Amino acid sequence: MILNKPVWFFICLLFFTFAGINGHASPVLIYVVDEFRDTIIASPQPFYLIDEVECKAETVEGEIALTLPLRHDPYFEDCWNFRVIEPFVKENREFILEIEHYDIGAGIIDVQMLVDDRFYGQWRGADRKVSYTRLNTNHLRSAYFHFRAPQATIWKQRRLPHFKITGLQYLKSIKAHIDVDEMDWGQAKENVPIDVQPMVHLEKPMDIVCSAGVAVLSDAEALHSSLDALHELAPLAKVLGFNAIESYVKWNLIEPEMGRFDFSFYDEIVDKLKQYDLKWLPLLIVGSAYSLPGWFAESEENVGFTCLEHGLSNPIQSIWSPYHKKHVTRVLTAFGKHYEPMNILQGVRLGPSGNYGESQYPAGGNWGYKGEPMHIHIGFWAGDPYAHQDFHNYLKDRYGSIADLNAAWNQSFKSFEEIQPILPTLCYSRWRRLDMTRWYTKSMSDWCDWWAQEARKAMPHTPIYQSAGGWGFLEAGTDYVEQAKSMVKIGGGIRLTNETDSFQQNFYATRLAATAARLYGIDLGFEPASSHTARGTVGRLFNTITTNGDHFFTYHSNIFSRQMAIQKWIDHYEMLDFRQDPIVDVALYYPETMNQLDDGAFRHLYAWGFNPRAREIRRHIEVDYLNEELIREGFLDRYKVLVFIWGNIIDADVLKIIDEWVRKGGAVIYPSFPKGDLETIDGDASIFQTWMKGDAGQGRFYRFPGDMEPPSLYGDYVNDELLTMPNLHPLTQKTLQIQHPDKIFFSVQQDGHILALNFGDCAAELVIPENSPITIEPYSILRIPE
Repeated sequence: MILNKPVWFFICLLFFTFAGINGHASPVLIYVVDEFRDTIIASPQPFYLIDEVECKAETVEGEIALTLPLRHDPYFEDCWNFRVIEPFVKENREFILEIEHYDIGAGIIDVQMLVDDRFYGQWRGADRKVSYTRLNTNHLRSAYFHFRAPQATIWKQRRLPHFKITGLQYLKSIKAHIDVDEMDWGQAKENVPIDVQPMVHLEKPMDIVCSAGVAVLSDAEALHSSLDALHELAPLAKVLGFNAIESYVKWNLIEPEMGRFDFSFYDEIVDKLKQYDLKWLPLLIVGSAYSLPGWFAESEENVGFTCLEHGLSNPIQSIWSPYHKKHVTRVLTAFGKHYEPMNILQGVRLGPSGNYGESQYPAGGNWGYKGEPMHIHIGFWAGDPYAHQDFHNYLKDRYGSIADLNAAWNQSFKSFEEIQPILPTLCYSRWRRLDMTRWYTKSMSDWCDWWAQEARKAMPHTPIYQSAGGWGFLEAGTDYVEQAKSMVKIGGGIRLTNETDSFQQNFYATRLAATAARLYGIDLGFEPASSHTARGTVGRLFNTITTNGDHFFTYHSNIFSRQMAIQKWIDHYEMLDFRQDPIVDVALYYPETMNQLDDGAFRHLYAWGFNPRAREIRRHIEVDYLNEELIREGFLDRYKVLVFIWGNIIDADVLKIIDEWVRKGGAVIYPSFPKGDLETIDGDASIFQTWMKGDAGQGRFYRFPGDMEPPSLYGDYVNDELLTMPNLHPLTQKTLQIQHPDKIFFSVQQDGHILALNFGDCAAELVIPENSPITIEPYSILRIPE
């Protein structure tokens, strides 16, 4: 930062003694400088580094710089802790910290100042900051942070650090400036590099996408702050190998008046991205509450969802509304006409419904119209009159006559119009419940399919991804298979928005859609539901590689702000070149019919029947998921083993297909719970009883005799039975025989390699038959040679 006029300011120069580097507090000398008189007035060392971990002094360009070794703890961010002995600025006075560092490596430098010393303390970030990203330029650079001094008593306490700095390496000096004008700040901003080089590269290109600070919930006034964020984060994204930036495109920002489209906000975003040779991947949101223009929200065409539980509505647009489709078409058409010719789109992501803009009904979050709270919860949102009429039409098409419906439901309705959607728990007939839930799910699938087709008409040459979230609970209405299948006709893909910090949860939340995407031959992408640590970074990369993913997205702070995450990202990034279809012999039956009939399979995120057992089987072997639709389409023939986990009610035609597959040589493994026989919706258990007698044709039937708690018992049983099956692929057999500790996962690749993930915090030894033992580091991926 250039001080271009005589001012009084403070300069804090780090003066590290070797004693300090080796474990003692390192002093920081503070000088008061009168630049006009060219004099220095020394103060008695009031500011020093608390050397909680051993710092290392390194020579860079002939100068000494300090580095901070990483602890490799995904839940702890290493930081430099500084303590003020004597206040160097008056209370409530503005000042700027300048951190001078050699720009080696990548990341975000952040400074937090103590503002409350009670209990564990509270720290606050800078009011504004500039040049705070590390961009691997290998040059000496400075980062600037603007603060207002706290109460003098805060800096007099000796228990807590007064400043905590994260994301910093190769520290040369810290200076404090007072009364620096805007010209200096602007100069610092101009000095942020634009022409940066990626630290990592891929031979097999794919979408590597992240956010970069573009405002989501704000209005057009947030453009300035969005551009400031891009100015810092876009070059960092490029350095870390990202090739596109995602931002939300809201209806209210592009059509402030009916029929008058204004793309100026996003045009500025696009122009900024062009400076860094980055593409744009927008999420198009037209019906969610926070995207509604005022002129539409105040019109009679505003028809929101109404829940069956309370009869209350919210502004998220009903998918049965007769008014909303024309607006979706208008917006998509205008957007495509404006942006597709620009060659800026990496692709687009569709936001057809839901709170945030996903392919599901309202469930969580509360992003209301103009920030107002709204009625929202996991539930059934089929209470508006247009939903009622659509339900009547569905039942008429299905049954033809009210007499046939009454026979199936064991009811005595006089007309279809008399029937209303009701909560599934109130349906005491299996068929009435299934008709209600299948209509509800199909309605969302049809809506998303229509959205995708309209998007393709508007953007015939742009990659398009559907946004599928949740975890399979019935109320969301997300049929992962149907939504994947619908993208085939437009040459699109599906992006799963439900990954977390846990590899196991990522597996069972995404595996059905990932299986469907591969079987149908569409592009597959992954997105975290929110935040994740370095362990999540590695687990998510493993999931993308082993499912042959085409698209990876993360929120920038998940990686950019975490030094361990950056290191793991750099270490494993180029392994994305190894992504390919896996060799999978074992499929798990995904009990969608049971999900429609009972809440026990998937409804409660941490108290469900299916996923804990699926997780335990995945500990031993790579698996795919097959639901009824995938089995109907003949995909079961690709597998040698079908494992049942939860649910004993299945469609009769699907059970017949499974039986024919078994008799041709397939193997079924069945749990001890539910204790009832596997039966059709109408209660026919004859096929299962035949299997139980040993009549399985050329195939085999295995029934687990033990307890289903803990779930690991069933996982171990399945593993033991798989080890006895000689018809499995040789690499599958080899993988099953590898001796390894817990938290190790494998995937067999088509080219003859085995990928291993260590999702634990300790190094692990793998004992492979006919090979020497191999060590895999914590939170790491290893490619085992043939």
